[in-house]
Amino acid sequence: MEIHGNTALITGSAVRIGKAISLALAEKGCNLILHYHTSIKEVEELKIQIEQMGVTVNVISADLSKPIETQDLIPRCLAFTNKIDILINNAGIYLGGNGMNTSLDNWERQFELNLHAPFILIQSFAKQIPKNECGAIVNITDAKVFRERPDHFAYRLTKSALIDMTKMFALELAPNITINSLALGIMMPLAGFEHIDVQSLAEKRIPLKKLGSPEIAAQNVIHIIEQDFMTGAVIRVDGGESLL
Repeated sequence: MEIHGNTALITGSAVRIGKAISLALAEKGCNLILHYHTSIKEVEELKIQIEQMGVTVNVISADLSKPIETQDLIPRCLAFTNKIDILINNAGIYLGGNGMNTSLDNWERQFELNLHAPFILIQSFAKQIPKNECGAIVNITDAKVFRERPDHFAYRLTKSALIDMTKMFALELAPNITINSLALGIMMPLAGFEHIDVQSLAEKRIPLKKLGSPEIAAQNVIHIIEQDFMTGAVIRVDGGESLL
């Protein structure tokens, strides 16, 4: 798909990987709708930065853990533009807990935001694409799901299911809408875990012995969107960690 001149909605756009994706799309001449929940200061600063690139930027808030707000998000976005061409499902939550100590609240919070919200947004996005026009969806998931472990039990299930959902929607939404997943490895210290020495962790766990970066994630999002002969794919960008 041609990115220049189209409009993209990025969930969780204001910080970290979402911010890098937003900047990369803007550099390609894409108009943006920046979704955020609590990062109002960050999203306003990002809006100012992106507007200097000469593209149209709008900002919208929603709590994607609440289905009613998720259902309203794309209809609200259509007040800014007549069509959204690109959807990036980036927003997510990462909570710990193995199978035996994962609480129902832990489970529900992660399933609502990591899986139910993308499902609702994909449906809503597809319905607003005219039958003879194209769209592109990228779901941000996690390469750790290719190695079965009991840690982060609910999180792993949500991201694994998101990959499966990508494949099923690829068949249903073809030929006009492509949908692919980007399975990321360690791109940067997780929010709240900055005290961990991620470089030492990388040297132990990653064959390439280095971290990725938000910019690497964003480059791969651009690559996926621009490919017109790819749908239902899962691109692993993890330095080879999932091979071990």
